[in-house]
Amino acid sequence: MIKILKIYFMHILGVIGFASIVLLGVLEFLKSSDKFYMLLPYGTVLIIFNIIYIKLILLSREDYEKKLKEEKEYSQELVKSQKIFLRHAVHETNTPLAVIIANIELFELEFGKHPVLSNINAATKNLYSIYDDLSYLASRDKIRYKKQKILFGDFIQSRVEFFDVVAKQSSISFEFENLCENSTVLINSTKLQRIVDNNITNAIKYTKKYEVVKITLYYNEECCIFEISSNSTIIENPEHIFNEYYRENRVEDGFGVGLNLVKNICDAEDIKIVLDSSPEKTSFKYLFKNEIK
Repeated sequence: MIKILKIYFMHILGVIGFASIVLLGVLEFLKSSDKFYMLLPYGTVLIIFNIIYIKLILLSREDYEKKLKEEKEYSQELVKSQKIFLRHAVHETNTPLAVIIANIELFELEFGKHPVLSNINAATKNLYSIYDDLSYLASRDKIRYKKQKILFGDFIQSRVEFFDVVAKQSSISFEFENLCENSTVLINSTKLQRIVDNNITNAIKYTKKYEVVKITLYYNEECCIFEISSNSTIIENPEHIFNEYYRENRVEDGFGVGLNLVKNICDAEDIKIVLDSSPEKTSFKYLFKNEIK
């Protein structure tokens, strides 16, 4: 309200001045109605002046609204162009990443493991995880992600195996325990992968060296719980950790979008999140309520 008053301060003063002059003119007319003809030239000039002033106000407002509309259209065009660029960039990134990973695997099958290739493979898989996040962000408004029955334990195991080389490069190991044998979760595989992959990559990034990342699937009374925990950096502000672009440690790499993306998926799929962080252990629990059978 104050901002609007500042913008239209001169216009408001003009309106007050106009009203005051009209009022004074009426009072003068009532006082000297017999000399009304003498006031006509002044009244005419006053009316013309105020008509011009009101016209200027209208033109000023129209110009302001026009500029506001142009800026809004420009902003919308920028957002649209950004989305198009992101979709094209994501599309063009997929093929070279897939080729790199495939060729590394072929080389290792033929000639065995090599430390340099292991480093390249770990970095490429990290890139692939970022690519998957960007791909989901670029297409989530365009694609309808249909739910499907997924063997929960097998799915988690496959993602643990995928990131095993990344964990080893960071001097970290995985310990996976599946207490939900043959259980299925009803969710889209892309959404489930975003939840699992972001938690695994975050655990690798923040777990202390030579520690174990424990990944567990287990039941409680109502749901099957996916828990990932390790001895890692304590989370100082757990209430902000799921905010978009939030990063507690600015030194670490990352965009700060991963956990926000996870939170949005969990909210949409009615998956409860429980976060516990202490100097000894940080754990993320995801409760798949009424979806596990």
